[in-house]
Formats: sequence, C-alpha cells, structure tokens
Amino acid sequence: MISVNELEVKIEHYPDGTPRINLDVDDIPDFTDGSTSYIHIRWKYENDAELMYLTMIKKHLDANLADVTYLLTMDYIPNGRMDRTKRDCEVFTLKYFCDVINSLNFSRVFILDAHSNVSVALLNNCINKSPKNFIQKAIDEIRNENIEKEVVTEFSDIKNDVVPDTYENSVFDDSKLVLYFPDYSAAKRYSDMFPQFRYCYGEKKRDWETGKILGIDIRTNGIDLENKIVLVLDDLISYGGSIHYGVQELINYKPEKVYAYATHCENSVLDKEKGTLIKDLENNTVERLFTTDSLFTGKHEKIKVMEVY
Repeated sequence: MISVNELEVKIEHYPDGTPRINLDVDDIPDFTDGSTSYIHIRWKYENDAELMYLTMIKKHLDANLADVTYLLTMDYIPNGRMDRTKRDCEVFTLKYFCDVINSLNFSRVFILDAHSNVSVALLNNCINKSPKNFIQKAIDEIRNENIEKEVVTEFSDIKNDVVPDTYENSVFDDSKLVLYFPDYSAAKRYSDMFPQFRYCYGEKKRDWETGKILGIDIRTNGIDLENKIVLVLDDLISYGGSIHYGVQELINYKPEKVYAYATHCENSVLDKEKGTLIKDLENNTVERLFTTDSLFTGKHEKIKVMEVY
C-alpha cells in the first residue's frame, strides 16, 4: 500500500496486468512545517510490484509539483536479508533495491529497526527508527498479565486505638523479567534500550550451505532462569525458526513463562506445515508473540499486533 500525505493511492490494472494509477495532485492534502511544503510518501510493503508503482508515483509528482521536499517512510525494507553475497552468481538484491530508492532523490528515508546496518549505509539520507516504544508496549502488557497481589498493612490511630488497615497492592517485580536475544549482535543492538533488565543470548549452530539452524547454545550471563519470565526479542521472523530453537533450549532452564517479540513478522509465521513458532504458540510453550503491522497482515489469537504510525 502506498499513500501520499495520508491519501491512499489506488492501484488498478489493465487486463494484461500492467498498472493503471490515477493521482490528481490537487487531491493531495497539504503538509507543511510552516515554511516548507513537503510530500510524505508512505510505503507499507505488500509485494515487489510496489517498487515500480512507487517509482511511477514519484516521477508523476516530480513532473507536476515544484519546490517540494520529499520524504519516504518504508518501515520494512524488502530485500533486507540479502545484505551480502557469498558467491559471484548471487544477485546483490539489497544493494540494487537501494540504488533504485536513491535514484528517486528523497530528502529523508525513514525505516524501522533495519535488519542490517548495511541497509542504513546503502540508503541515502536514511533514518533508522528505534523499535523501543513497541518493545516497551510488549513489556507493559507482560507486566499487566503477571501482576502479583501483595497484602499491605497500615496502622491508623483512631481515638487512641491502633486499628490495622489492610489492602491489596498490585506490583510486578522487574527482576523477574529477563530478555533473551537470538544472537550476540541482537544483544548488542537491543540491550542498551533496557538497561534495567538482565539479558542472555543464544549462539546459533547453523549449516551454512543450507542456512538451516541445527541448534542453539544459551549464554545465560550467570542468570538463573528458573521461574523467570523470559521475553525473546528479534527484529524479523518468517517461520520463527530462530525463536523456536532458542525457546526449545530455554525451556530446559525451567522459566515460568516465555513471550516473543519481533518488529517485523511475515505472514508465513502462520504456516502450520513449515512454521515452527506457530507450534510453540499453539501448545503454549510461548505465551504470545508481539509484532507490528509493518509487514504482518494475518490474525491469530496468540499474536498481538501493534500499529505503526
């Protein structure tokens, strides 16, 4: 989906499949910061064809508007996984994708929680937005679900008689929450956002020829995970293998509950044949998955979706 200053651009197609796009510049709402008029294009990725639509829309605006600053928001970066090549036959899709975006000459390009710093480096005028607010929302929900009731007693002096007054106080012990990261690079990226929480991380054992994860070693950082509430954090998941294998190893440490968060989640996470995390959700090994709507459009009772503005 592509919008221009919050006006959704309707994409129709001719019988041969080529796009038919109507965008009257007079219909576009005015966006200004007081001195500068600007056009904010928002691309919420659904399919690869949208890159061509984006190119056509930007060229149309360039041809019909003058003295305008252009901003692009694409919270999810297509091709973000292909941030390097190992063999000459591999097409460096991320680089060439970024080359196309750069050719459109945006003054700013806003992305959310980039899968790799290579994306940030390849995009001109790029601002990588932090996922901290979304992770904090997940933490707040976990706190609310796991609040413990403690009985608090106060004493009131009523006519020289000491009368105890008791009430229930809702509290959550933050020391009970531990963050888990699927690898050391994720630990470095996210742990500084929440220094009040202890964390541990995994080391993947992977078959580099096939990309298949063979297992996980947990680096606990000396934390006793028994009876703890663990929140697994990642930036991007497809079938949920990284989280699944980490959780399978984590449960050997006997945590009380395990939750998961991923900023970007592909709809393939719901695939019950290829998916691994979906099985953990449905058998209650993982209590809930938190994600944003940057990419995910599916529905599941164990998946909480947060809106990206």
